[in-house]
Amino acid sequence: MGQKLIYSDFENLAVELTGWRTDPELSEAERIKGSGLVLGFVKGLRLSARLIYALRKSLSEFPVDVDWGHLLDLNEDSISPECDIIVHHKGIIQEWNGSNKPVMDFKFIQCNHAIAIINCKSHLTSIDKTYYSRLKPYVEHILLFAECCTLGKTEALKRRAQKVGYTGLWHLYSFERDTGTAVNEPKEWKDFLITLKKICLKKT
Repeated sequence: MGQKLIYSDFENLAVELTGWRTDPELSEAERIKGSGLVLGFVKGLRLSARLIYALRKSLSEFPVDVDWGHLLDLNEDSISPECDIIVHHKGIIQEWNGSNKPVMDFKFIQCNHAIAIINCKSHLTSIDKTYYSRLKPYVEHILLFAECCTLGKTEALKRRAQKVGYTGLWHLYSFERDTGTAVNEPKEWKDFLITLKKICLKKT
């Protein structure tokens, strides 16, 4: 029962996104329209937003906030690339469009308040070295979390991510494009939360 409660947000998100990814009509529309189909962009935002909501609950035992935004250096001069998810100590420099019913809620956070950055991906097939190198001056722990990885390719991607310097790589489910097979990965969800909680325990 406890496991079901803890990981229900991840399970529900995996079911939802798997349904979109394996839908034949959507697959055909993406093939024809490519990047012109806005749904792919919105799905990416939904992944990171839903993860933020899940992590706010999962990390509620710690005195941290979880937001979307930018990091600023200690002089508040240099600004980081956009961060899908920032786990940070309380306090922000500024927010854009934050309100009681925001369309967006984008935070600007001083880098010494940052505990970890989570970079979200859709179907992850390669490791972005540039993103890591641009974020590293601002924060110690940079994690990757993907909607899915190709079935059978995950371990190689994990090794590449760690070689680049990422704290780790995790994903909701594995996917085989040719057959449309999707396999949920609850062990990944568990290890992801354990890793984040260990980081928070050291930093708070």
